[in-house]
Amino acid sequence: SDYFDLLVLAGNMYGVAFITFIGFYQIAVINILTGIFVDSALKLAVPDRDARALSLKRDDEEAREELFELLKEIDTMNTGIINVEDFAENLKKKNGKLQAQMTLLGLPVDRAADFFRVVSVLCGDESMSNEEEANIEIFVECCLRLKGTASNLHLQCVAGDLVHISVMLQEQMELCEMLAEKLEQQ
Repeated sequence: SDYFDLLVLAGNMYGVAFITFIGFYQIAVINILTGIFVDSALKLAVPDRDARALSLKRDDEEAREELFELLKEIDTMNTGIINVEDFAENLKKKNGKLQAQMTLLGLPVDRAADFFRVVSVLCGDESMSNEEEANIEIFVECCLRLKGTASNLHLQCVAGDLVHISVMLQEQMELCEMLAEKLEQQ
């Protein structure tokens, strides 16, 4: 107050300037301190890597259990096997839980029968005689492997598999040609 009184004696404008300076300075300091505290709090609020990994694993388990239960409801005979017709019929139901769960998993099921057949083939379950039926547990695992986007690693694995298949087909073609030549010679 002593400084203010001296400045007012020099002129009212100096007093107003002094009050404005003090107010601006106070707001700036409080703003900086608040920013530091908020930044520290946000850094502490972000879950660490282990907590995020645990949360993702827990989410996957919940999705697995929910999808398994929904598919078990389709299996009215309790055989542990679902077929393409029942799967497609359940997906067509309005406000269906199965449709919602598949959407949450990021699995496009616009063409249910095609989706079912692709997943059945990917499952590679030897106990199934055709792609019209699938074991529920294996089907759920395959669906969960399909969720999300493909990474570069996934694409490289597919490319490697295609090269391997190409080599095997080439060997088979050479074998067939050799056998055909032997048959022609006889």
